Amino acid sequence: MAKKIHKNNLFFGLNLTNEQKEFRDSIYSGDYDIIFCNSKAGTGKTLISIATAKLLVSSGDFNGMVYIVFPVNEFKQGFLPGDLNTKTLPYAEPLHDALIKINEQPDKVIKQYGIINKNGDSWVDCISHSYLRGVNFENKVVIIDEMQNGYEDECKKILTRCHDNCRVVCIGHHEQTDLYKYPEKSGFVRYLEHFSEQERAKVCTLSQNFRGWISSHADKLS
Repeated sequence: MAKKIHKNNLFFGLNLTNEQKEFRDSIYSGDYDIIFCNSKAGTGKTLISIATAKLLVSSGDFNGMVYIVFPVNEFKQGFLPGDLNTKTLPYAEPLHDALIKINEQPDKVIKQYGIINKNGDSWVDCISHSYLRGVNFENKVVIIDEMQNGYEDECKKILTRCHDNCRVVCIGHHEQTDLYKYPEKSGFVRYLEHFSEQERAKVCTLSQNFRGWISSHADKLS
């Protein structure tokens, strides 16, 4: 039986649109193993994904969340100073912002590479796709953000790491790829279409930009 969120309550203080509720419920319900959201900037797809993941982890359905980022020039990442945390940090700002909005403290809940959190309250892994060879994801909510910035082979590398006991959320927008040389080789839409007819897969769209008229009007220029 599908899990439901009480319809009369605000969602972490947010008054969601019907589209946002459908996206949230698709992640939360258990009816789907993989959910795609192809939506423009400012529609809340990252925030809703992370907030829903928080509920799923808190309820004990999953033992953590994995947030995967795409450094567009990944070959440069190896030359950045510091450990994996430092190298990934520049790409994790959307994660930090979303955690703060749901009253979480990023420095406490994001697991730090090579550091044991003695309080045991870390439930978020933030990982670059660059470091996923040989990795397995089991019993996790896996959020692949800005997936339009992943080439098809990079997207395959991530998705083939996920066991069936994961909840996989793929978010991005087909018109905002940063793959300037070969945007047509992005794997986001190809995998969205590849999974779209599967019974345990769901495709959602969010249309309202909550950042305001500047962001909305800028997005209309083609």
